[in-house]
Order: sequence, then structure tokens, then C-alpha cells
Amino acid sequence: MSEEARRFCREILEDVSRSFALTIPMLDDELRDPVTIIYLQDRLLDNFEDELPGVETVLRQELMDEVVEIFRPGHSSLPAASVERVQSWAGQFGDSSLARLAANADRLWQAYNSLSSSVRELSFPWLEEMNQGMKKYLEKPVDTFSDLDEYCYYVAGTVGGFLSQLVIFTADPEEKRREILENNYAGSGKFLQKVNITRDIRADIMGRDRIFWPLEELEIEEAEELLEPSRRSQALSALEAMVDSALSHVPSLFQYLEAIPASLPGYRKFYCVNNAMGLATLQKLRGNYEVFCGDEPVRIPRWKTFMISKFPERYMRKLGSSYLD
Repeated sequence: MSEEARRFCREILEDVSRSFALTIPMLDDELRDPVTIIYLQDRLLDNFEDELPGVETVLRQELMDEVVEIFRPGHSSLPAASVERVQSWAGQFGDSSLARLAANADRLWQAYNSLSSSVRELSFPWLEEMNQGMKKYLEKPVDTFSDLDEYCYYVAGTVGGFLSQLVIFTADPEEKRREILENNYAGSGKFLQKVNITRDIRADIMGRDRIFWPLEELEIEEAEELLEPSRRSQALSALEAMVDSALSHVPSLFQYLEAIPASLPGYRKFYCVNNAMGLATLQKLRGNYEVFCGDEPVRIPRWKTFMISKFPERYMRKLGSSYLD
């Protein structure tokens, strides 16, 4: 049963995340399944936070807590009550792949339960911290860049924390490398989350209850103003500030890169591809008014994705070099 559950996780990954479906298979053998499974549990939590329109905050928080309860270490058997409540909401997701993930919460738990107890104990505090932060920002708007930093830490920096602890647990690096990984893991998560938030502003304004650009600090009264042609200069100024905010994490990205243990070349490739694609996306976003008026989010061309996948570290260094001191 556990192998069938793991196979389900590998298959659904392609449906719920195009970017991680590309990079997680690059990971070293001992990391690949744990990262796939923990990513999907994080994604399940994120879906209840952000993909169920019209659900009141208190109920949404309860559902998020149910997701966390499913993966609490120590359950000797399927936590049926929490699983059934999560599954009962599957039909409320507009995206069929997200609905399928929720409908198969039992299989996701089976895959999670097949991981070593050490990995489960290591991962769970990060899921709890993610949940607490997400719930905080259900009620608190992102008004300032400080808020944005904190929000991005909760939703993505915690992922970097889990990955780094898994790397340390697996490779047992020397103390200096360990310290660099522990001191810089949050930067990568914040960086990638800010890239997504910046790129997806039009879709978020048109299709979501919340957006995550710090409008107060950007001196924008209403998010819809960003889409008005008459406010083009203000929108582009706000876009520049968002790009700069993401790029502020570049030095931390490279400090972390240098500390990745040589015994995990797959993790190094995974890290470089993700961050090189983020850097390439920011390069395409800067000064690009299509962010606000295009029918689809701005994306890097397929040929560049292919080249980054083929030469990840070279492209990461090339794209990031101008932002390093």
C-alpha cells in the first residue's frame, strides 16, 4: 500500500506544480520521495488557505488545522476524522488537480507514514509554523514590505527550513556548512515566493479575495488601480519595488549555494534550477507592463527553461552576478 501511495504522489506532482515537477526528480535518491511527499502536504495546506473562495475565516482556519492534524507524528493508523473532513471539501476546489489532491488525503497520509519516523519528526514543526503564519495572514493584510517578508517566510521560508534540515540530517555536513545553511535557508524561500507574488498580480486581483503586494507602502489605495491604463507609471513603479524586494535575497541565495554538501549533487542542481528560473523570471518582469494587462502571467520562454535545466549553476551565477556585492 505504501508504494502505491508513493506512486500516487509522484504522479499528482506533475498536475499541481509545473515547476517542482521539473526539479524534484533531479534530487538525489534519498531526498526525492521525502521532498515530494512533504511538498504535497504543504500544498494541501496552502490550497485550503488560498484556493477556496468565499469560505469564512474561522471555518478556513479549522480546515487548515485539520490538514495539519493528519500529519501529526504518532498516529499509528489513519486519522480518519481529519482525513474525511478534508476529503469532504474536495469538490469545492475549482481546479481538478487540487480537488484530486484533497480527495486523496488518505493516500497522502499513507505515503507520509511510510517515511522514517526521523523525517516525520523533522518535518512536522515546519508544517505547524507554516499553518500558524498562514492563519495569521488570513486576518492581517500585507500592508508593508516587512509584512511581505514575514508572510513569504511562513509560506515558503518554512519549506526552505525543512529542506535544509533534511539535507543536514542526510549529509551530516561540517559545522561551518551547517551554520551557513541554517542562516540562509529563509532567503531562498522568500525569493521564490516573491517572484510568484510579483508575476501573478493580475490573476490575483481578478480572481482572489486577497493580494500580497504591500499596497500601503507602495502608496496604492486599491489593487485595481494597478490594472488601469491611466495609472501605468504608478503600476510600473510598484513593479520595480517588488522586483527589487525579491532581488534583495540574492546574496543569501549564493551563500547557501556554496554550503550545499558535495555529496548531494542532485540537491545542488534542484536548488540552482529553481533559483535560476526565479532570476530569469524577474529579468523578464522588470519594466514589463504585460504583468498588468497580459491574458496570461509573464513566463520565461521554453528554450530558456531548457537551457537552465541543462546548465543550472552556470545560469544561476550568470543571472545573479550583477546583484552581488
